[in-house]
Amino acid sequence: MSACPAIVTGDELLVLLVTHIDCQAQIIGSYGYLALGQPGSFASSLAIGLLTLFVAFFGIRLMFGTPAGARDIVSSAAKIGIVLALAFSWPAFRTLVYDVTLKAPGEIAGTVLSGEPEVDRLAFPARLQKVDNDMLRLAELRTGRNSGQLIDQSAQSAVFTGTAQGDASDYGMARMLYLSSVIGSVALPRIAAGLLLALAPIVAALYLFTQTRGIFAGWLKGLVLTIGISVGATIILGVQLGVINPWLADAIRLRSLGYAVPSAPAEIFAIMLAFAIVQIVMMWFLAKVVLHRGWITRPAISEQEPDAGFRQSAAVPAITGRTTHVRHTGRINNSIESSMRREQPVTGRRFHIRDPAIKP
Repeated sequence: MSACPAIVTGDELLVLLVTHIDCQAQIIGSYGYLALGQPGSFASSLAIGLLTLFVAFFGIRLMFGTPAGARDIVSSAAKIGIVLALAFSWPAFRTLVYDVTLKAPGEIAGTVLSGEPEVDRLAFPARLQKVDNDMLRLAELRTGRNSGQLIDQSAQSAVFTGTAQGDASDYGMARMLYLSSVIGSVALPRIAAGLLLALAPIVAALYLFTQTRGIFAGWLKGLVLTIGISVGATIILGVQLGVINPWLADAIRLRSLGYAVPSAPAEIFAIMLAFAIVQIVMMWFLAKVVLHRGWITRPAISEQEPDAGFRQSAAVPAITGRTTHVRHTGRINNSIESSMRREQPVTGRRFHIRDPAIKP
């Protein structure tokens, strides 16, 4: 942690905060993984023990159970390879998981926003800091509502406040919302990703058994969720910068020229509050998408009876099965009777010799 830059107050607060959080996430993910995966550690011993049990159970199955097919053998070998790569191979884990989780979101968001991921990734904290400095500058210049120097002299109502709060409180709340939303949207996915990456040597071995595979699936979904939140939060911050930068530049220019901006406190407070809500809703929406179970399906409807889907009941399967059985039994009886008729000798009225003693 000492390798990360120290946080100091002043005009570089956001730059240092974003850099520090990113640095700590990388340290937690890399050093935590290496510490848990080193030989002799608890995580390493647990993973080796689970691998031993998996191989032993598979051998017992081959000796006393049903013979395993080629599919089972290939699947078991693939599971062992995945566990070894995730739990004991740092180069493979770094390429497949670590870099994708911590570095890919910035490149994806930078490509979406500007098409130049490297340049945008390096300049993004500075752009965030510029907004904070401009907000401080605007708060120092105040609104000038009592000066009467309005751009539109006919808009006399603009000298009155549009909210119940004052100018200083609106500026202060807007800056607090901005700093909180930026720090929270950066810290939450990065620190969560670092923690999940550090636990990889423990979670990877749980993939071997069906009873514990759900934990591994949850760990993998958590990594996907942190990637999605990082990308979404960065894109929303980019849109927020595109909205607020021209507004701040115009408000500062007007105050520098001596004109009043009485509506500025309420406007900037509303903008920052709206984007803070958007960040929270975006995280909830991505969590719903990533953690959704399976594919959306609809019940099958019979082609012969279009309204069967609306008239199904618990008794229908039993009645249908009994009716089918009766029909099948009737067809068997008819077939037997037809066979018996064919086996009887062919007789006709012309060839039948009647006994004269028998009266018709």
